[in-house]
Amino acid sequence: MTGQSSKTRRIVPAPAPSHPDLRSTVLNVYCAEDEDVEWQWTETPTGRYVSGYRLLPRKHGLIYP
Repeated sequence: MTGQSSKTRRIVPAPAPSHPDLRSTVLNVYCAEDEDVEWQWTETPTGRYVSGYRLLPRKHGLIYP
């Protein structure tokens, strides 16, 4: 067991694309309890989908389900 695996991690599912014909390139992200995910979107004529993400430090006082 490494120090990395002893940290509590959570799975954050990516938001669904805006149109059923589109597919996100990211399905979910593992992040630490003190991190949040910022989704990066790609816009197309058909709609938009998640194409990337950034992990950010969680702001104190904010709790997301």
